[in-house]
Amino acid sequence: MGDKKSPTRPKRQSKPSSDDGYWDCSVCTFRNSAEAFKCMMCDVRKGTSTRLLTVSVKTTSQILP
Repeated sequence: MGDKKSPTRPKRQSKPSSDDGYWDCSVCTFRNSAEAFKCMMCDVRKGTSTRLLTVSVKTTSQILP
């Protein structure tokens, strides 16, 4: 098993300087100041995901023997 090196990951590029100091709400897209921990328009917390929750639904025929 010789000299295998782990592959190097490319460095993340920083966002353009014009976006510094702001974050966009994932729900209403309002641009909030970096200091705000929730959206000034819709009160959603910073970093909240908008992905839908997947729910597994079982019918009674699947539950009963």
